[in-house]
Amino acid sequence: MKQAGLVSGKVNTVTTDAVKDAGGKGRLLHTVLWVIACVGSLSLSAVSRAADIPLYPTGPSADSSFVRFINGTDAALELTAAGSQAKVQLDSKTPTTVFYPVRAKSDIKGQFSQAQSKSDIATTVKAGEFVTVIALADGSKLKHLTIGEEPDDFNALKVSLAFYNVSAACANAGLQVVGREVMLFEKVGVNALTRRMINPVKISVQLLCGDQATGAPLELGELIAGERYSVFAVPTASTTRLFIASDAVAR
Repeated sequence: MKQAGLVSGKVNTVTTDAVKDAGGKGRLLHTVLWVIACVGSLSLSAVSRAADIPLYPTGPSADSSFVRFINGTDAALELTAAGSQAKVQLDSKTPTTVFYPVRAKSDIKGQFSQAQSKSDIATTVKAGEFVTVIALADGSKLKHLTIGEEPDDFNALKVSLAFYNVSAACANAGLQVVGREVMLFEKVGVNALTRRMINPVKISVQLLCGDQATGAPLELGELIAGERYSVFAVPTASTTRLFIASDAVAR
């Protein structure tokens, strides 16, 4: 299919190594996270909505690291930080946290919980890396997936859009612009991500698993030049669904 003027720039692909208000509360959360990360564990004290916090303007510095948490299941779940036992609720309205700055190479620990199911989190973030920890359903249990990225694609005139495919039922995933023969992404493997630049336009996309349209189209909304976003393909009981999140960084 044609890749028209909607898209431009190079594509960065990353695979897995393994399988939120502003103001005073936001500043407190940032401080708590930094302190806990220095002693080897993660702390969260409030939820900041991604849309309320500006994106990191120029990309990470050499010694900065960031981590965010995603609810990729169909039901609400709770994220608990190790050490502090602070909790964050992630549901269908707010399925993702912002990216929290943490000390490079520090141990990030916590737990996803949903009803009686739990999944313990333990990961390390490299300098300059943006890590996304995604909770997923595993039958009646919980599991999680960790995907790291080192973005180098900042452009003030373009939108940086990533596509995370974490649905085992959707091999060779792609995103096609609704109503046009334009592919934003093609042949993205399971448990992988791809990122590229696109023009700041309002579009909807259709998930393709192989050559088959799957699930409902997703309206991306007004994408703003100079900002970063991620589209996630996550499994459900019967199909694969899409949702979009801003790649906002906590201040």
